[in-house]
Amino acid sequence: MRTLPGASWRDAYLTVAEHLVRQASQARLVLTGTSACVDAVFHIDAERLGRLVAASANDTEGGELLDRILGRIMAGRGGELLTRWPAGPTWICSLLGPPDRHQVGGTGPQASWALAAVGGHSVLALADRSPGQLAVIDPRTGLCADGAIVPAGSLAPSGQPTKLPHCILEFTAGTSHDGVTLPRSSRIILRFDDEPIEHDEQFLAMTPALAGAAGAGLVSGLNGLADDGSKDDVTERSWLLALVRAWSAAGLAVIHHELAEFPTPGGLRAAADLGPVTSLGLSLSELFTLTGSRGDPRLLARDVAGLSGARRVIVHADDWALAVHRGDERHCEDVLLAGNAFAAARARAGQPAAVLDPAAEASYTEDRPADGALGDGWRATCVPAPHLRRPTGTVGLGDTFVAGLLLAESLPSADPLPGTNA
Repeated sequence: MRTLPGASWRDAYLTVAEHLVRQASQARLVLTGTSACVDAVFHIDAERLGRLVAASANDTEGGELLDRILGRIMAGRGGELLTRWPAGPTWICSLLGPPDRHQVGGTGPQASWALAAVGGHSVLALADRSPGQLAVIDPRTGLCADGAIVPAGSLAPSGQPTKLPHCILEFTAGTSHDGVTLPRSSRIILRFDDEPIEHDEQFLAMTPALAGAAGAGLVSGLNGLADDGSKDDVTERSWLLALVRAWSAAGLAVIHHELAEFPTPGGLRAAADLGPVTSLGLSLSELFTLTGSRGDPRLLARDVAGLSGARRVIVHADDWALAVHRGDERHCEDVLLAGNAFAAARARAGQPAAVLDPAAEASYTEDRPADGALGDGWRATCVPAPHLRRPTGTVGLGDTFVAGLLLAESLPSADPLPGTNA
């Protein structure tokens, strides 16, 4: 396991942070996609928590959804809740008041935002270029237009929105109402309809040239589909599979598929098998849902690797990150450290940050999955994350973690993260 002899994990992350920021502008291109939306973010303070409790007790419209929301908040559980209800965004605003902010949603756009914050370069698959969607895309993000890569901020908006906003309820450990104290900081994503993936045909057309210059590619967004075997569902999946195959044919070495919370465990299992991806990412709770077990995360991740055909499975938890792989242990550790550094910086700042230094008050757990051989050539590599019990923000931490690992994959091969092997 790599450490800096005699130094703390904080010192190790400070070194990693400095290196990533210094090298980000020299890294190869990162390709990101394939979901995008607008997030309306509501911070759940004591007063808003009281509104939710009162509305649930009064059996108002949306009562069943309110009960599910409160059950998760009180248990300290985040994730996504899908309720097919076009009036849902208006309903939540009438209950909680206007959102505190609007920002970009979707794993790809958020990863591009985080990369741009440190000077990294990405190209995003984005078909929806309506005024509301384009307004929240980081202006430095690359988009494909007329056979060229241009900054998102240089494009004029066009078309109509294709999706309802996501309503994000962000809550913080220690928030209290009527004698109840929230045990954990997290966020709940409320989705009110099925959503298409971003069929960016200009992006697909440029894939052979883009993949040749890129260090890594990201796909995501299958959790937004109807998942009902309909013609539309099959069309969406076929387009995404065509993109992944085009990347693979063009020689893109790292194709990372980031999963998410799905309405059904079956949908999550189906999404895990997406053609020739090389890397699969998911949260600890998603791992448990996917496998139907709460056993050893290392062995469960190895099972998922067998299911998906990926060469590596990465699991991110609150206070550690794990890779189960057959590759180079040092490289996998670099990838995990970079992902943790990015996510921890966002937790500290509340948004993607140009400075990746961990907070002074962050803790580093010793209670994490062990490193070592798992049999049949598989190994586990795990590192602690700089964990904040009361982060400034919880929205997008997993997506920002992905940005860090994509950057680590795109650094020059002769320029690994600094450190020594103990």
